[in-house]
Amino acid sequence: MKPFRFSLELLRVLRKQKERVAQQRYVGALAARNEAELELQNAATELATLWNVLGQELGQGLSASRLADLRAWCKVLETRWNERKVAVETARRTAEQAFQEMTLAARDREALDRFYDKSRRAHDREALREEQKITDELAVQLNTSPGPLQYSGEKN
Repeated sequence: MKPFRFSLELLRVLRKQKERVAQQRYVGALAARNEAELELQNAATELATLWNVLGQELGQGLSASRLADLRAWCKVLETRWNERKVAVETARRTAEQAFQEMTLAARDREALDRFYDKSRRAHDREALREEQKITDELAVQLNTSPGPLQYSGEKN
């Protein structure tokens, strides 16, 4: 019997590659999301630190110009925090989309793998059936033809 050949093997390879690319994209998206979250946390820490400084200096009394400078710097840090917050949300959406693509690619590959397995099992069953048929034919031939140990002489 001829060896097993899966007619959709090229498609199977392409789906595996597509899944691998989707996995790599997801890993990159997760890394970007984590980096964005870290930057957001750093911006929040900077802002909280500056608010504490502003509060302490207000308690000790400060000049109007110093207050204006600290307040302007707070506005800059608040803007930076807001930008980082938007970046985190964008990175989260990108990661979610990459996850969906990876899941879809895995589902497509798994469906083709199941079809491959089913085809392989059918081929193996057919090979066993063919082998059994040949074995049976040999057994019949051996039983019907006289062998060296069988008596085939005539009676005198």
